[in-house]
Amino acid sequence: MPRIRTVKPEFWEDEVVGLLPRDARLLFISTFNMADDEGLLRWTPAYIKAQTFMYDDDLNLKHVESLMGMLADAGLVFPYIGGVARQQMAVVVNFRKHQRINRPQKSKLPPPSLGNHKVREMYARRDGWICQLCGYDIPRLPVVDDCHNLSIDHIRPQSAGGSDHPSNVRAAHQACDKSRRDSPDGADFVPPRSLAGLDESVSDALSRSVNARESAMNDSLNHSVNESDALWMSEDSSATDSELSSLNHSLTEGKGKEGKGREGNTPLPPRQSPGSPAVAQTGERPLPDRMTDAFLDRYRTGNAYKPRQVRQVIADALDNGTSADELWTALERLGSLSKPISAGTLQFAFSELRKPSNVIALPGAYPTREDAALSKRNAARDYLDQLADQLRAAGNDQ
Repeated sequence: MPRIRTVKPEFWEDEVVGLLPRDARLLFISTFNMADDEGLLRWTPAYIKAQTFMYDDDLNLKHVESLMGMLADAGLVFPYIGGVARQQMAVVVNFRKHQRINRPQKSKLPPPSLGNHKVREMYARRDGWICQLCGYDIPRLPVVDDCHNLSIDHIRPQSAGGSDHPSNVRAAHQACDKSRRDSPDGADFVPPRSLAGLDESVSDALSRSVNARESAMNDSLNHSVNESDALWMSEDSSATDSELSSLNHSLTEGKGKEGKGREGNTPLPPRQSPGSPAVAQTGERPLPDRMTDAFLDRYRTGNAYKPRQVRQVIADALDNGTSADELWTALERLGSLSKPISAGTLQFAFSELRKPSNVIALPGAYPTREDAALSKRNAARDYLDQLADQLRAAGNDQ
């Protein structure tokens, strides 16, 4: 049954959507109404034609099927075969990021099977290839350390009645997924020690992904069109950062008022190389990114710091005019005490650092009450001495 949905103003400026033909853009908007509260909908040309283009006689089923393929190729819609009846369905990939559902109704459509690796990768792309438990990158290709590889975590565990529908699943490391399942109910999540060496795994997967892409591009020059299509399909599972940047930063992925509170889905900037200075003042990357990397490299072991939260606090402090040196000193103080990084704890650190007891006193600086009283007594004594000298001088003149 069609539902009332919203379209953000930023939709019309989105680069991914803007490159589509007008009929494809109209179809994408139509999927909002046709999809249920999980973002699932029937995905057959006849159904789409009847729902979206019922009065357009110039569009036949073949044209509609072509428009449907454009949305799938752009990564906006993910087609799949689901249910016992093997129905053709699709999921609007970022549905919950640009639609606010007040009272969501349970979906009557079967979700895509998590046993399919393409479905798992679709959810990973939706979440920016970021573990939604620890906040660190997930390798885009399988790595040797299986703990670092992609897993799908159920927000509400299946043992408690949780389903495989899109709103209940999220991308995670296999180690984080297992650690959360093994933790007592209600306990705070702590990144497991098996995440050690994650940066090397991510870098290795990225380099292999780039090499695979370059090799595929070179080979495609010497193959037929059909073979090129097969290579394209293989490249889809090893997409690089540049290929996914437009999707990850797409305006349809949660920007605007409706996207607030979903910062956990926002992709992180690339990590700094180990050989770079801790907080270098030069370079192309913004200072908040470099300070975040330096802080996490030093203090994340044994702590549950979330990169996005740390970076947001750092960026806000710098925007408010805090000097980088003072901010870094405050961060070091919090990190050494394993304190959480928030606006409140940062202000506490600033207040501690700015106390007179924590600063080397200079002459005349930070006077105490005793100093002020002593100064007044000395000034009064000097005045009396001057007055006595004047009286003596007057007596000698007489």
